[in-house]
Amino acid sequence: MTQAEITIRNAEPGDSAIILHHRREMFRDMGEGTVEELDRMVEVAGPWLARALADGSYRHWLALDGSGRAVGGGGVLLCPWPANPKDPCTERAVILNMYTEPEFRKRGIARQIMLAILAWLKEQGLRSVHLHASSEGRPLYEKLGFENTNEMRLKFEGR
Repeated sequence: MTQAEITIRNAEPGDSAIILHHRREMFRDMGEGTVEELDRMVEVAGPWLARALADGSYRHWLALDGSGRAVGGGGVLLCPWPANPKDPCTERAVILNMYTEPEFRKRGIARQIMLAILAWLKEQGLRSVHLHASSEGRPLYEKLGFENTNEMRLKFEGR
C-alpha cells in the first residue's frame, strides 16, 4: 500500500466507535492500564467524545485505506487557555489519540495525519500545539519540529 492509497478525512460523531477503539489500542500498546481500566476508559469517554465531536471542541482525522477501513487517526482538543507573553492565543491545542493499526505502521500514515492536523491548526490561527509522545511516536514528532518542554504532572489517587 502506498501513501497515495491512503485518504485522510475529518471524523464525524458517527465515527466515535473507531476513535475509541484506536484510543484503547494506543494505551494497550503502551502498556497503560488493565483490561478493566481500558474498558472503563472507553465507557466513560464515549459520551464526552460524541459531544466534543458534535460541538467542535475536539476534531479528529481518520486515515482510510483503499477499501475505506480506518487504519489510523489522530485528533486535537481545543481548550480555553489564557494568553501568555509568547502566545497571544486564548485557546490551547492538544493532540490526542494518534494511532495506526499495527499492520499499517512504518508507511507514513501517522505523518499524513499529523500534517493534516498541523495544517488545520495553522488555518485556525493557533501558534502552538502540545502533545504527549509515546516512545514510538517521538521520532516523528521531533522530525516535525516538536520540542521537549518542562511540563510536570501530579496524579491524585481515588478517582
